[in-house]
Amino acid sequence: MKLHPQTIYNGSAAEFVVLPIKEYEQLLELIEDLEDLEIVQEYVAKQGETFPLEFVMSLADGQNRIKAYREYRTMSQQALAVAAGVSKQYISQLENNERAGTTRVLKSIAKALCVELADIMATQ
Repeated sequence: MKLHPQTIYNGSAAEFVVLPIKEYEQLLELIEDLEDLEIVQEYVAKQGETFPLEFVMSLADGQNRIKAYREYRTMSQQALAVAAGVSKQYISQLENNERAGTTRVLKSIAKALCVELADIMATQ
């Protein structure tokens, strides 16, 4: 953005700067954008990780939570199985709702996915 300011002097000291209204409005928009960015950065710093809307919507639509987080983390079933200390088949059964999973295993999976246990528990 190129500005075209006009400086008004009082003697040898600059007193005022005048801008065309369009440039002034553009500056106000930029300031507002910076303020919005600061608000978002503060929120992220306080709240931790955030997720894209598509991911959140997949959870809301009932996608298996373990599968959703695993795919979001770009992990294969095998990589998650190794990290959680279980077999790939166990992960597959959990993701296909063929098995409930023990609390110990679910805690291991949550840790491997860097989420809380409650984040991967199915909602009723």
